[in-house]
Parts: sequence; C-alpha cells; structure tokens
Amino acid sequence: MRQHIDYGFWYDRSKVVKNYIQDLQLVSAMGEPGGGRAEISTRLLSKFHVINYIVPSRENMLRIYDRIADNKFAQFYEEIRTQTTALAEATINLFHTLQEQFLPTPAKSHYVFNMRDISKVFQGLYMAEKDSYESKEQVIKLWGHEILRVFHDRLISESDQIKLKQILDEQLENYFQMNYKEHCMTNGEQDAVFVDFL
Repeated sequence: MRQHIDYGFWYDRSKVVKNYIQDLQLVSAMGEPGGGRAEISTRLLSKFHVINYIVPSRENMLRIYDRIADNKFAQFYEEIRTQTTALAEATINLFHTLQEQFLPTPAKSHYVFNMRDISKVFQGLYMAEKDSYESKEQVIKLWGHEILRVFHDRLISESDQIKLKQILDEQLENYFQMNYKEHCMTNGEQDAVFVDFL
C-alpha cells in the first residue's frame, strides 16, 4: 500500500514487472486498536490525512439532546415542555449504564452502543404529534417504548433483557418519579407499543 501511494505502482514478484492501477483513490477508516483491531504501521499512517473524532463529554451530549428535545416539544403542553432536560439526562445516563454493563463478547459482538443509538431514541420521540400527547405520562411511555426498540431489541438473552428493564425502571424512578410496570406497560402485563402505520 505504501509503495503504491509513494510511487503509483508495485512490482509483480513472479514476472518482475510494474503493476499500475489507474484512477485509484484511497479513503480509509479505523477504530482504536484493541479488541481484534490491529495497530496500523506509522509509515503507512503518515501517508494519510488523519482526522480523529472523539466521543463528546456527558455535558456536551446533554446540551445537544436537550436542545433537540426543547425544539421538538416547544409547542406541547407545559407539563411536557418541562420534561425535556430530564428526557435527555435519563437517555444519556441509561446509555452510559448500558455501555458499562453490556460489554461486547465473542457471543455478543453486536453489544456496541454509540451516539447513533441515542439519536434513534430522539428520532422516535420526534414522531410524536402535539395533538396526540396531552400529559407527561404519555410522552414518558413513548420514551420507554423507544428505549426498548433501540436497546432491548438488540439484546439476545432474556437475563440481559430483564436487566435492561431494571435499568430503565431506575431511570424512570430517578428522573420522572414513575415506574416501568405502571407507566410503560399496558394493563401491567405487556410492553406498551407505539406505531405510525395507522
């Protein structure tokens, strides 16, 4: 790779002739080394413009998602508008708890959570229409549904799913003084489900 970047060709070892690839442009991406990802040679790395993106701090994440929630719920009832900061804090806190407690393993390699997951929760909240939501409880029930769809649906064992619901229940208690069974289940038996195809 480095020889091609430097000289525009490399040698075919069996025929000892130059190999050229016309109109080739290289764009690459990588994660941090570790967890099966190898270290890249610094000699090769020096041939690229390196751009590094870091995960924002908890405060910056809160600022981002609090503004998103404020914008969405600005026209809703006062009781709902006052919950935007709590929604952002609860989502971010739940996200960090899941990152700590549900680590990827060879059997659960897809247990990798990032800011896109938080964005998916807020994307679901953005589908709420003002005319359909009159109380804080309705929005929190929608929020619980979105948490389940984004995080719970990815968990592969029943024990992990139960643990996530316990974490969700803790967030509901801490931020909204509500509990999962009473406020996010229908008749205390099934998870509340929201759809948009009706």
